[in-house]
Formats: sequence, structure tokens, C-alpha cells
Amino acid sequence: MKGNKNQYQLVLVLNPKTDDKENIIKKVTTWLETKKVESTQVHVGLKELAYEIEKNNKGDFWTLDLNSKSPIKLKEFNLLLNRESNIIRYLILKKE
Repeated sequence: MKGNKNQYQLVLVLNPKTDDKENIIKKVTTWLETKKVESTQVHVGLKELAYEIEKNNKGDFWTLDLNSKSPIKLKEFNLLLNRESNIIRYLILKKE
């Protein structure tokens, strides 16, 4: 592999009505830090959704660039993201 790095991009869509968005992002980044994954987060902002999700027409979008020396255990990561009720959608992409 190139440089022995695994690179991912995580896109999170949060419920725009929640007040603790920073706490949700902190929870995700803390989990990543325990797995020795470096992350860089960018708040994209409030965007109109193409279709209604959980009675929301808008979503608060965040992107996180992730770098780790070993592959992320996606089953564990999916469990964390699915348990958080204020994350209405997410997408994990592996970069080549």
C-alpha cells in the first residue's frame, strides 16, 4: 500500500434541530482517537436534502477525513454511528 496508510472520508448528516452537534462530533472523534485514527473535521453547514429523512427537509452536514495505519473496523464504527439518534445519515468512503 502507498505509505502504509488507510484513508477514509466520513460524511455525517445530523438532525438540524439538535443542540448538541459538537458533542456528537466529539463522541465520534473520541472513538476514532481510541482506535488510533487521525481525523480532520469540516463543518459544511445546513443543506437542503433531496428527500425528507425522519421528517427533516434539511440536514447539518459534516465531513471528516480519516487516516490510520491499520484498517478501521467498520462493523464497530457502524454500530457507534447507528446508535446515535441525531445522526440521520452517514457515508463512509475508502480513498485509494
